[in-house]
Amino acid sequence: MFHRQFSQSAAPVHWNVQRKEAHALLRRLLDTPEDLIEHLRHNAASVIMNVTYGINISSKGDRYITIAEKALAVKYIPEWAPGAGFRRKAREWKKAVREMRDAPFETTMDAIKEGTASPSFVLNLFQELEAESKDCLKNNIEVVKGCAGMSYAGGTESTLSALSSFVLAIILYPEVQEKAQEELDHLLDHSRLPDFLDRDSLPYINAIVKEVLRWSPVAPLGLPHMASEDDEYNGYFIPAGTTVVGNTWAILHNPITFPNPSVFNPDRFLVPGKLKTSSDPSPLDPLSATFGYGRRICPGRYMAGAQLWISIACILAVFDIKCGVDEDGRPVRPHPTFTSGLIR
Repeated sequence: MFHRQFSQSAAPVHWNVQRKEAHALLRRLLDTPEDLIEHLRHNAASVIMNVTYGINISSKGDRYITIAEKALAVKYIPEWAPGAGFRRKAREWKKAVREMRDAPFETTMDAIKEGTASPSFVLNLFQELEAESKDCLKNNIEVVKGCAGMSYAGGTESTLSALSSFVLAIILYPEVQEKAQEELDHLLDHSRLPDFLDRDSLPYINAIVKEVLRWSPVAPLGLPHMASEDDEYNGYFIPAGTTVVGNTWAILHNPITFPNPSVFNPDRFLVPGKLKTSSDPSPLDPLSATFGYGRRICPGRYMAGAQLWISIACILAVFDIKCGVDEDGRPVRPHPTFTSGLIR
């Protein structure tokens, strides 16, 4: 189901929503730049809610964003997990997670029954299954609900993570911003905002997206896999049933593949004037490793890549991102620190 709705060929279907929300993000950043993280979270939630359920998110205090934030707080469970108090919280989280899955789905189903539903992941699957048979729809409705809930949970946090890392990188490496704006100004001549059809003409912006995903991978350890049969790798015997965790962080910070890996350097993906291709002496493309591995690679990677690109390109086209200042007006260079957990 994910593959059909979020494949590479289907990704352009979502461009209108992503473009509209990128422009809305610019307006919010202009009005209240101090609320940066809230604006990035709103942008991520708005896109995924619209694409998944056909629901428009109107404001920061939107019901669905509030529900999701409560449900996703489960990632902050303390390791010491106390007894009765923890069990009470676990019950609250379970309720919140179910509400995050059920509430927007029910809203979309009501709209489908009324004939007012906007195009969305849920509507498309509903129509496909109904076209097969009523039994097919009935037997798969819980699967559709689960897929929709997972796309929202996964898409919101991961996009927020990547865009937050982008802003931090630009503050720490101002020369990257200068080069990006030079490329944008040359193409756009200050006359319009960048659009998806400009991607091939903006190789440095493309390289920034790649470097954001390499420098600060959203999921440093990806998701666990399991060996389906006995295997051997470099002399190591791996029995069937072994849980295998791909160390995305180590792959993307390997100094042999990526010299000076802690440095944010989009140029590592470029040859003069263009992105490196498979025929060029090129480092491993991080867009593959950062989204997971094999059959369980992130099904929304094409949509996610497009959303990062349009957001980053638009932000750099209209804003200068700089360090904040202290009470004496001196720039305060931030110290880059990150949360731990599944999502960085």
